Amino acid sequence: MALYLDEVWLKDPTPERMKQFVSTIGQAAKSPASIGAPAEVRFVAGPWASNEEPKVIFIVDIPNHTPTYQIFGKLMSTGLVEKRRLTPIVEWSEVEKMANQL
Repeated sequence: MALYLDEVWLKDPTPERMKQFVSTIGQAAKSPASIGAPAEVRFVAGPWASNEEPKVIFIVDIPNHTPTYQIFGKLMSTGLVEKRRLTPIVEWSEVEKMANQL
């Protein structure tokens, strides 16, 4: 599994855009392919909303994140999404293995 912390910011948090954003993220959480994500993309946890900024946070399994550019590029070009940050993450057991090698 290639896990990522995925953060996606809403560009224009007007009531109408917020509704569209919530709908789109809700669809993606049920079936990422339904919004154009590659078939191998899978939600592992979330989505959650930030209590401080107009963004959504989730954990995804993305074997190859390059093809996900297509869907996020489209969401950015329509003005719905401002930016995205993908942070690769590993299980804590991997951190422990590394620490044991020091």
